Amino acid sequence: MEIQPETAIFRRFGALNARNLLYLQAEIMTLEKQLCEREVMDNGDEKGMKSQYALDWFWLSQSADDGDIEQLRLILKIRELLKEYSKLN
Repeated sequence: MEIQPETAIFRRFGALNARNLLYLQAEIMTLEKQLCEREVMDNGDEKGMKSQYALDWFWLSQSADDGDIEQLRLILKIRELLKEYSKLN
C-alpha cells in the first residue's frame, strides 16, 4: 500500500454507519417531539416572555431571565445533533 496507495482497501462499515444515522434520526425526532411539547407548554405560560420563545430568538436567548432554559437547551442539543447528522448523511 505504501508503494501503490491506490490499491489500499479499507472497510467502510456501511451497516454500522447506517445504524448510527438511524439512531441519530431517532434521537433528533425524540428531541423534536419534546421541543414541540415544550413550545405548547411555554406558549400558554404567562410568566415572563415564555409565550414568545418559539417565535422570537431574542426572547428565547434571554430565557435564563425567566428562570427556564429548557426550550433553549433542547434547541441547542438539536442543533448539535443536526450538525453531526448532516456531516454523516
